Amino acid sequence: MEKKQVIDAIIDREWEMFRVVNGEERVSCQNDRDGFRAMRGAQYDVWSQPACESYLADLTEAERQGRNLPREKYIRMMKDTEPAAYAVLSRDLPAVSEEKQALVDGIWEILLRQTERLREEYPLLALGGRPLHARDEGPGETSVETYQRGELLTYSERTLRLLLDHIRDMEGQGKDYAYAVQENTVLAAGYPSMKEAEEIMLAQAKKRMEAEVDAVLQANTGCPNCRLPGQI
Repeated sequence: MEKKQVIDAIIDREWEMFRVVNGEERVSCQNDRDGFRAMRGAQYDVWSQPACESYLADLTEAERQGRNLPREKYIRMMKDTEPAAYAVLSRDLPAVSEEKQALVDGIWEILLRQTERLREEYPLLALGGRPLHARDEGPGETSVETYQRGELLTYSERTLRLLLDHIRDMEGQGKDYAYAVQENTVLAAGYPSMKEAEEIMLAQAKKRMEAEVDAVLQANTGCPNCRLPGQI
């Protein structure tokens, strides 16, 4: 199969797993197949074809075993955010070998460095409202680290090795894996470029902050026309 066909097959299998993660208690994103396809495809388009083929084999084997990899990802993400639930649900998870943990650590070390660089230039896009480190998570928050590690742990060791090799090869060519995935995601969401997406998000964030300030002022003064100095 060509790479695009492999990616399509990956997303089809992931979607069938993702849409039943919560059983009958579905959330809105579990009904948005087109959005799911665009976001997941943004990532796999950056992968090498061998890594894509390996992950497709992971999904096929998981289906054979009756496992749901997106569900396993979300359970692993609960380790720090919801430890009580994790203690119960993690009984269903396969054990993590030392080799797999080392591969995940190696990939995250590179992604952390790249995401920190990306955050300096595009702070809103790089984190998407999430804290970067697991240690900085607050109530109800999931960090980039927790999400990334949770997903990486669902891949086979073979897929992780191929992905790590590909990310290193990209760096050797002066290319940034985290930037490439973020750029694909931005374009898939309909933004014309990373720069313009950041500017739009900044304007939206500023507008929300101003609305919150107005609400506080109105609550404290009862005056709907009150503004901070400099505001019209």
